[in-house]
Amino acid sequence: MIGRWIFVRERALSRRGCLALAGLTGVGLIALLPLRVAVGLAAPDNVTARSIEGSMWDGRIGDLRVGPLPLGTLDAGMNPLALLMGRAEFDLRRDGAAPFAAVALASGNDVRLSGVNGGVALPDGLGGLPVTALTFADFSVRMTDGKCADAQGTVGMSLASPGPLLPDAVSLSGKARCEGGSLVVPMQGAGGMERLTLKIAGSGRWQADLVLTGLPPEASGPLMQGGFTARPGGIGIGTSGQF
Repeated sequence: MIGRWIFVRERALSRRGCLALAGLTGVGLIALLPLRVAVGLAAPDNVTARSIEGSMWDGRIGDLRVGPLPLGTLDAGMNPLALLMGRAEFDLRRDGAAPFAAVALASGNDVRLSGVNGGVALPDGLGGLPVTALTFADFSVRMTDGKCADAQGTVGMSLASPGPLLPDAVSLSGKARCEGGSLVVPMQGAGGMERLTLKIAGSGRWQADLVLTGLPPEASGPLMQGGFTARPGGIGIGTSGQF
């Protein structure tokens, strides 16, 4: 056995053998690559996390945030078939009482989210609005060269009561679409009295405009003192920020 091993070592590898050895080495290195390295290479600057553990195929991201959105702790892994095609695609999921699932893909100038389902709690609100949660149903969006190229699915938003004379919570939802290079989601409440338009540009700059209609003066008066302004048929307030 020793003599055979010495013989193999001294024997010159063919070009095919060198390529095969290099390929096996590359596969081995990729298989052992930590998830934190893969996320660090593929994720945009506005993505942060408290901890990233495990391999690139099966790991966990603790307290993942995308700009102001706290996605929480998620199981994560890369899609090997997408990686072979030169695309960094991450499967994100959380089971339990607050399920969430999404597929995030980055390839050159393309950034995509697909299969987004579940909810995200917003304990700090969203800008100047008392948003408590976002919900997604079969939501997807594709950004190409910094512009919205395609968007589908439903986005919902829950707001805490904006005033003492209004219901405890306001729930709105709407279909996502692309408009002028931005992701736009026009939402409406169940009663039709609440309307909110969420607009996200390719640069990550977002705007949200809430309009309340049909309110009695005793309800709209205190809200206007708190920052709402007169709008056609009602009152409204706008806020903005950066993802």
